Amino acid sequence: MDKVTEFQTNLFDIFIIVSYLGYFLALIGLSRNAPEYMKELDYYVKIYISLFLIWRFNMFRKIHFNEFDKKIVFSAGVFLFTTTAVSKLLMDYLSSIKIRFL
Repeated sequence: MDKVTEFQTNLFDIFIIVSYLGYFLALIGLSRNAPEYMKELDYYVKIYISLFLIWRFNMFRKIHFNEFDKKIVFSAGVFLFTTTAVSKLLMDYLSSIKIRFL
């Protein structure tokens, strides 16, 4: 694995772990500021994933689909789903909790 791919793998893993940890902390109520941070993190991770997928799988490159590609595509799909659909549900849930306790 070349240095760029290794760096991207590590960076992507860190983003995914931090994101899911933030969702977990927000869900169990340990961090009241987590929703604000999560919106910001989601934005940058979506930009990173989008640019990475465009660069890696554009029609002008010839690539051999390997284990890293499988991991990044699956993780990107799961991440985009969770940050789009599940994030909305989580934010609605957290908003309803805040309203009840105000």
